[in-house]
Amino acid sequence: MSADQPWNTENATVAGTVLYIDDSVINTILVERILSSRPAVVFDSAPDGRTGLDSAARLHPDLVLLDLTLPDISGEQVLTRLRAEPATRAIPVIVVSGETDDAVHRRVLAQGALCCLTKPYDIEDLLRLVDHSLGAGRR
Repeated sequence: MSADQPWNTENATVAGTVLYIDDSVINTILVERILSSRPAVVFDSAPDGRTGLDSAARLHPDLVLLDLTLPDISGEQVLTRLRAEPATRAIPVIVVSGETDDAVHRRVLAQGALCCLTKPYDIEDLLRLVDHSLGAGRR
């Protein structure tokens, strides 16, 4: 591992498209950089919920990483709408948010999110979840 990229690169062959929905430019840059350790992963991002929904419908990503606090509609609404549409219903969603309320976590899990990572999260945990989600051969 290089000093520029200190995290796990052992699953560098994991492939797929990841859509990251978050209004924070800094978080988006960070996640893009983290996922660059997976060269076969295509990264796309959306700065708000409506753009994220449009991107999910257009791209059909293999995984969505979703923040709950967005400037236009909530991440919970995004998740509900993703699950309501036949074209996006089966896309795995990992909630990546600063939300620490267990009731909110239980609610989004009941809505169909795979899991919730609370910011700041461990980079290795994020990579393990991405690897597992993409490596499960969904496509």
